[in-house]
This record gives sequence, structure tokens and C-alpha cells, in this order.
Amino acid sequence: MAKQLKVKRLHASDYITLALFFILLFITIFPLLWMFLTSMKSSAEINLPKPTFFPKQFYGENYHKIFTDKYFLGYFKNSVIVAVSVTIIAVAGSMLMGYVFAKFKFPFKSLFFYMILLTIMIPSESTIVPLYTLARNLKLLNTYRGMMLPSIISSFGIFYMKQNMEQIPDSLIEAARIDGAGNLYIFLKIIVPLSTSAMSVLSLLLFLTEWSAYLWPLIMASKKEMFLLEIGLTYLQDEYIIDYGMMMAGCVVALVPALILYIFFRNNIMEGVASSGIKG
Repeated sequence: MAKQLKVKRLHASDYITLALFFILLFITIFPLLWMFLTSMKSSAEINLPKPTFFPKQFYGENYHKIFTDKYFLGYFKNSVIVAVSVTIIAVAGSMLMGYVFAKFKFPFKSLFFYMILLTIMIPSESTIVPLYTLARNLKLLNTYRGMMLPSIISSFGIFYMKQNMEQIPDSLIEAARIDGAGNLYIFLKIIVPLSTSAMSVLSLLLFLTEWSAYLWPLIMASKKEMFLLEIGLTYLQDEYIIDYGMMMAGCVVALVPALILYIFFRNNIMEGVASSGIKG
């Protein structure tokens, strides 16, 4: 006789949890869905007195206008260059610093680490004036290097990678040293392969932060050719008319890189979050 499947009875708390989950899911998904559907509407339909949720007729001209705009692809290229460069430099630096703090002993190690942690608590707005003065004196205005200046060192990244690398057994490193391996070899052949999940999480976080940066790039760029995508989207309008359909199409295009990254690295991201090793 086949075993009868036991159906778990839901309690009131389970229904409340499910209700909260679907409410939060709706709050998260609805703006994205509205943005995409608006990008498929004509200006006449968008400006109707009674707004429609689904387009009466799908209007792809907004995307044609976006990709034929003489500046949009330049904005997109600038964002890719800055975000990718910052991510690579910051992740590499965070891994090296995390390795040093996790596996080496040296004088004032704790003091230096706590000083790095303290910088996380400093509001970024309070450092804008000195950073701008530094960038101007170094002639970095309207340059990619100037836009990358505040982000190439990540205090959070150093903390996150240190916590992750502390989980790697010291016996692996000691065995490699007995076999004659140097610190660089140990870092590249042992530490890095065992930290790919954490590296994926950090890379995505840093990329998204830099991809959506607005204030600092706005201060650094006075030439339209150097604007990043977030700034350029606000200029996708005429002098007297705002083309919301075109702007929403630009927002959809700006969202694509983040979605692609998450799709390709979602397994590593979930592993990195589960095994981050951040201790209370």
C-alpha cells in the first residue's frame, strides 16, 4: 500500500508570513513592471488623463529613439568603463588586503583594521569637497580616473573578504609553505580559488554601486560627452517636453547589465551569501 502523503497544515502565522511575502514582492516588482510597460507606450497614451497599465498598442519607437540618440551610447560606454574598472581594481585590492589581515600577523594589525572599519561610518557627502579639490589639483576633472577616484578602495570589501578568508584553514597555507610556495603563489592558487563565491558577491555589489552612482560623476563631469548613464538619462528630454517613454526605455536598458550579471553569477552569489562567515 502506497504511503499517504502528509499534508502540512498551515497555521495563522504561516498565512501572515505568506501575505507579507507577496506584499513585499508586489512592492518590489510593480515599479519595474510599470517602467517596462511605460517604455512600450506612446507619448499620447502616457499623457492620458486616466493612465493605462497595459499599453493599448505596443510602441517600440522609444527604443529606436534611445539607440539613435547621439549621446546615449556614449553614456552607456562611459558607465561600462567606469563600473567595470572600479569593480576590478576594488575587488583585487579588497582580496589582497583581506588576505593580509586574515592570514598575517604584524604590529598594530587590529588598529589598522579598525581604522579601515571607521571609514565605513563616515558619510560620503562629507568627503566630497576634499576629494573634489584633490581631483582638480591632479587635473582629473572630466576624466574616467577622476570618476573612479573615491571608489577604487572599498572598506567594506576589505572587511568582507577578510571575514571570508578567515574560514580558509591555515593548514592549507602551512602545507603549501612547506612545499616551498611563496605568498603570491599561495594567494593565486589557494586563496583566490577558495574565495570565488565571496568575490562574486562583492563584484556584483561594487558594480551595482558604481553603475548607479550619480552625485560624484555629476560633480566630476561638466562635458556632456563624459556623462555616465544615470546622469545622461535626465537629459533625454526636450527643452519644454519630457519624453517619459524614451526615459523609461533608457531605464530599462540601464537595468539590463545588472540582470545579466545576476543571471550568470547567481549560484556563486547564493554560495557567497550563505558562507560569508560574518560573525557577530
